This record gives sequence, C-alpha cells and structure tokens, in this order.
Amino acid sequence: MRRFAKTDKVGDLVRHAISNALMREMEEPKFQWVTVTEVQMSKDLAVARVFYTVLDSELPKKEAAALLADHAKRLRSFLGKNLHLKQAPELRFVFDEAEERARHIEDLLASIHKDHDPSDA
Repeated sequence: MRRFAKTDKVGDLVRHAISNALMREMEEPKFQWVTVTEVQMSKDLAVARVFYTVLDSELPKKEAAALLADHAKRLRSFLGKNLHLKQAPELRFVFDEAEERARHIEDLLASIHKDHDPSDA
C-alpha cells in the first residue's frame, strides 16, 4: 500500500471536516464530548468508516452512537457542501475501542506490577 494513498488523504479531509462540523455546525452540545479519531475510506471513496471516542462518561456510548446516526444526513450534506468530492461519502460510525483496550491493558500491567512488587514484602 502506498504511504499517501488518495483514500488516506480524503479520509484525513473527511475527519477534519466532521470534527469541525461537530464542534461548530451541529446544534447538539453533547457533541463536545465526541472525538473523531480516524476515518477509513473505501477504495471508491463512496463510504467513510468514521471512528470516534467519547471523552466523558456522562455521554454513554449508545447515546453517542444514536446522536451520530441521527445527524449522519446533515453531516453528509455538510461534507458535500464543503469538500470538493464527486460525491459525499456515506457515513458509517464505529466506536473506537482502542483507548478502552489500552486502558484495560495498563490496568492489567499495573495489577501485575503491584502483585509482584518486592518492596511490599
């Protein structure tokens, strides 16, 4: 795979545009807790898989998913108006589990370290 494939460049543009739209264009205050971490484009640029995380435990994952799904049409319209693409991609939102997995691994490592700490003896 090429280092800077067109899909990567377009994905980066879409990620920035959606992030800006969530912060500035959407009239939903709960979007302040949603961060778009990555966008993966299909080879034909027709579909964008938008990975996101939620930064506040006050906004449950299911509620964030529902909000994004409810606003997907407006976000796609925003992309169509603001990006110079042949067509605005269909948006598919995917919760990014990477941060939670990393936190879980850190917790496991910390508990192993605590269990095997010679200074406790």
